[in-house]
Amino acid sequence: MVFVTLFTRLKNVHLLKDVGMIPYLLHRDFGVNSVVVSCRNDKEYPYIDSEVKGLKQMFIKKSRISPIVSGAKFVWKNAEKIDVLNVYHLNLSSFIYLLIYKFRKKPDGKGYLKLDMDLNGYKRLFMLNPVGFIKRMTMKLADVVSVETTTIAGWLEEKYGSKILYIPNGFYTDEKAPLRKFGKENIILTVGNLGTYPKATDVLLDAFAGAAAGNDWKLVLAGPVEKKFKPHIDEFMKKHPDLKDRIIFTGPISDKKLLNDYYRRAKIFTLPSRSESFGIVLLEAAACGDFLVTTTGVPAGKDIYNDGKFGYIVPTDDSVALSGSFVRLMNSSADWEERAIEIADYTWHDFRWEPIVTKLHESLRQ
Repeated sequence: MVFVTLFTRLKNVHLLKDVGMIPYLLHRDFGVNSVVVSCRNDKEYPYIDSEVKGLKQMFIKKSRISPIVSGAKFVWKNAEKIDVLNVYHLNLSSFIYLLIYKFRKKPDGKGYLKLDMDLNGYKRLFMLNPVGFIKRMTMKLADVVSVETTTIAGWLEEKYGSKILYIPNGFYTDEKAPLRKFGKENIILTVGNLGTYPKATDVLLDAFAGAAAGNDWKLVLAGPVEKKFKPHIDEFMKKHPDLKDRIIFTGPISDKKLLNDYYRRAKIFTLPSRSESFGIVLLEAAACGDFLVTTTGVPAGKDIYNDGKFGYIVPTDDSVALSGSFVRLMNSSADWEERAIEIADYTWHDFRWEPIVTKLHESLRQ
């Protein structure tokens, strides 16, 4: 099987996400001839020779008009050689690539669309305008469509039938077994692009302020901070000077070992987002035994939190509810190390990339 992932915006970091991990594990575990095709967006792609060794990479010349033109030319020239064309997101580029592939492919060729869809994306699918029409046509052109959460998968199955697959995002690790020692501390951790509207960092800060009295818990926020959000942070710190040493902004963390150290030490991981298609950081945290606190704007939370045993889900934009969840956990008498082992075991068995890609491989072969 020749499996081609066409993702013109590929950067080195994407090779450790679904864009790279799916074709890599199809190659490693099933002998699939996997190729990732993109424009050259980074000077170097070191992960191709280390983390995803064996995955083939092909660069196409970036068009002055649009990367879509580059991708379209590639599909036109190579469609007959491709058994499965894998494209991402419900957008114009996927529509064009799948349309060309439909008319140029071999008889048994399959177009595989991975949606990465959030709740707003689902709503936009049914807009009564040209954009909505293109999205619905793209769904029809694809032979296989996967979505990352059971909630949206159920809705789509009602309209598009068996071509819809529930394929969650996963996590990849070199560890041979789940961790057994964590060294949990009184830390609430979040990871992401801080200060952007979807991430609701403002709600998180207010929630922590409401829960911080009478305890020694710290809030660690890992990731880049939006420049226009920094005045909000300054104003918050003026209002809560007693929290200055208990709220830590780490900045961007590119060192995986350092980030994993934060995951392992944190007792609670929170993703208070207003909207997420999945939230891979939830899995990374749960794999390190973190108890999860997220919102209704993150549909993957429902799939990962094991019916409330390993997490709480609160309404979006509700700092009071989020704060209440923190207080409940701060006052918990649970053995955090034992709880962490349970959470890590559950995540290991249900959300590693290996079993997820096995399911996808079986579906593509049928």
